[in-house]
Amino acid sequence: MRNDWNDLQIFLALEREGTARAAANRLKCSHSTISRRLDALETRFGTKLFDRTPDGFTVNASGARILARAQQIEAEMLELERSVIGDDIRLQGDIRLTAPPPLIEFLLFPMLRDFRDQYPLINIELVPSYGYADLSRRDADIAIRFSDKPDDHLVGRRLPPFRDSIYATPDYIAAHWPDGQPEWISWADSAAFAKHIKATPFPKAPINWRVPSLHLQAEAAAQGLGMASLPIMMGDNNPRLTRVPDAGVQDGRPAWLLTHPDLRRMERVRVFAKFLAEAIVAKSDFIGG
Repeated sequence: MRNDWNDLQIFLALEREGTARAAANRLKCSHSTISRRLDALETRFGTKLFDRTPDGFTVNASGARILARAQQIEAEMLELERSVIGDDIRLQGDIRLTAPPPLIEFLLFPMLRDFRDQYPLINIELVPSYGYADLSRRDADIAIRFSDKPDDHLVGRRLPPFRDSIYATPDYIAAHWPDGQPEWISWADSAAFAKHIKATPFPKAPINWRVPSLHLQAEAAAQGLGMASLPIMMGDNNPRLTRVPDAGVQDGRPAWLLTHPDLRRMERVRVFAKFLAEAIVAKSDFIGG
């Protein structure tokens, strides 16, 4: 039985995302397309492949039997795609770049403008995310990641160190130094944050606020809720914040600019990766404090 690759893509997207809406967003198609193609695939197999629940789609026993084969077909198709596009030597077309949102906002935007001035036929699609896009599945072409060790199958280079410092408002500092008890504004994962602040001058200060994103942590600090550990490129450029006394600087996790090895032969990816790496190195003082 011949199975259409597009239908298998929808099957895999539903298995990974769990809902038709999320699968549609992943594949950049409509919710109705997801439903229609899934119906066609299940009709072709003569059985339901998912259990429908109030929370979404869960692969059932029939779906599990085709999952491994669908993943194998996907790997073969992606390998073929990377092999073909890797021979593309044109300095035009699309490049998808993923990076954490603050990095895009505070560091990359001016670089992207300069790159576009030099290469007007190359279009950059930004994927702001704290998560790890799957470069093997071409969720992105280039990723900037913070990791102690990047995946072995990816290639790239280590970037200059990104450092953090500790910020609060001048009024908060005046009220809590030298004799007060400042409070931390933490990440959502307070256990990981507790490990992070061991290297700061305030490892025993209470963690009384848990805020899920850097932007909200900066805003919470700017509104006087406490002190926040922020990337220097972010905190130093917030006019409402200043470094707390004796804040020092702390090393963040190692930063990497990465791509899939099959894409190194794509000229526009090679040129863009080289441009970004050189531009970020030139901003070492800005990101390292």
